Amino acid sequence: MRKNAIIYGEVISGIQKKALALLNEALLNYTLEYPAFYHHNEAARTHGARKFYIGTRKNNPVFELLNQAELTHKEEYRITVLDDTVYIEGADDAGVLYGCIDFFDQYIIKQEYPHDDRYYVNCFENTLPNFAYTSHPSVARRGLWTWGHVIYDYKGYLDNMTRLKLNTLTIWNDRVPVNAKEITDYAHDCGIRIIWGYSWLWDTDCRKIPFDRLCDFSESIFETYEKEYSHLNGDGIYFQSATELGSETIGDTVIADAVTDFVNKTAALFFEKYPHLELQFGLHATSVRKRLASIQNTDPRIRIVWEDCGAFPFSYIPSDIKNFEETKELVRKIAVLRGKEERFGVVTKGLTKLDWLTFEHSDSPQFIGVSSKEMKKNRIERKRKIWRYLQAFWLTNADKAQEMVQMMKDIKNGDLDISALVEDGMFEENVMYPVALFAEILWDTEKDIKTLMSEVALRSYVEFA
Repeated sequence: MRKNAIIYGEVISGIQKKALALLNEALLNYTLEYPAFYHHNEAARTHGARKFYIGTRKNNPVFELLNQAELTHKEEYRITVLDDTVYIEGADDAGVLYGCIDFFDQYIIKQEYPHDDRYYVNCFENTLPNFAYTSHPSVARRGLWTWGHVIYDYKGYLDNMTRLKLNTLTIWNDRVPVNAKEITDYAHDCGIRIIWGYSWLWDTDCRKIPFDRLCDFSESIFETYEKEYSHLNGDGIYFQSATELGSETIGDTVIADAVTDFVNKTAALFFEKYPHLELQFGLHATSVRKRLASIQNTDPRIRIVWEDCGAFPFSYIPSDIKNFEETKELVRKIAVLRGKEERFGVVTKGLTKLDWLTFEHSDSPQFIGVSSKEMKKNRIERKRKIWRYLQAFWLTNADKAQEMVQMMKDIKNGDLDISALVEDGMFEENVMYPVALFAEILWDTEKDIKTLMSEVALRSYVEFA
C-alpha cells in the first residue's frame, strides 16, 4: 500500500492541529501506518508518497497555485483529489477541520462502498479517483445543550461534537465547574464556542420565585458572573428566568411582563461593563406564547433562545408530531418577533434528557467530565433502550426536523443558533444515529433527507441502539 504524507501550513496548533490529528487518526485506521508530516517548505521530501495538502490560502501556498476560486463563507472547505493527490483547503481554521472530517464522510466512505457484490473495498489500496467538492454550513451556530453534571468525559463529548461539525456547546450547572477553564480551552482547540449557563432566578419549581421583587436580585446575579465566570474565556452566558411554567400568570403577575423587565434591567448591568458579551435568554414558550407583545420588548442585544415551542423537534418525544403545523406557525412568528435581524436561537429536543425524577440541585462546585471506563460502560448499557426508542422515531420523523430547520434558516438567512438538548445519554462515548443525523441536517439543510439518512448511517463512528 502506498505511503501517505501530510503537508501542512505554517504551524501545528489550535484548530488546525485538531484537523491534522483527526486526519492522522483516520488514515491510520485504513492503512495501519502513521502518515508522515511535513511543513510545506519540505514538500519535495515526499517523493513517492500520496500527498495530502492541508491548510488555508494564507498558511499553505500550494492553494494559491491551484488557481481555484476563493472560499468566501465562514467554515467553508474545498476538497480536491487530483492525480492521487489530496488538497483540503479551508476558508479559515474551522474550514480546514471540517474538510478533513468530510474527506472521509463525503468522499472515502462513498469510494469504499462500490454498490456491487463486493460490498466493501479499501480504496487506499488503489489510486484515489479524482473528486471536487465544496461545502459550507447552512446554520451558522450548530450546537448541543446539556447540564454539566451529566457529562462524564468532557474531552470525549467535545471530540464527538467535532466529528459532527458542531461548533457551540451550552453547559448549564448550578455552580461553575472547578475545571471550567480547562473545558473552555479544550473546546476552543476543537473550534467549539462555550456558553456557560446559570440561573437568573430559575428553579425546578418556578412558583417559588418572588415575582414581586425580581429586580432585587440583579446585582447579585451580575456579581456571580464577575466572580465566577468572567475569567473563564468563555464565549457567552446563557440564563433562564422563571418562565418554565404552564401558566401565563402567578397570582396577579403576568410572567412575560415581569420577566422581560427583570431581564432587561439585569442585562443592563452586564452590557455597561461588557458591551460585546453574548447574552442568551433561555425562554420557555409555554408561559409566554400568548404574551409575545411583552417579550418583544426584550433588549435587542440579548439573543432569545426558545424552547418548548410545541411538537417535535421541540418535544421531548420524537413521535409527538400532532401539532407540527401549529408549532411551525409559532416558530415563524417568534423568529422575527423583534425584527428580521434579531438575534434568534432555539433548543430542540427529542433526544436524551435528565431523569427529573431523581434530580437534585447541587450547592457546591463539581469537577465534571472525568470518570472511569467502567462507570461509562455501565451507564451506556442503561441508556440503550432509551436510544432505541428515540432512534425509531427519528427514522420515522427526521423529515419534520429538517422541515423545521429549513424554515428557520430561510427566515433568518444568517444569525441563527440551533442547539439540540443531548444530556445524560453517554454521547461522550457513543455518537448515536439520531444526534449525527440532526447535526448533518444543520450542516446541509437542503440535501434530500433520505440521502442524509443513508450517508450518516454509513459512518463507522455512528452507533445504532
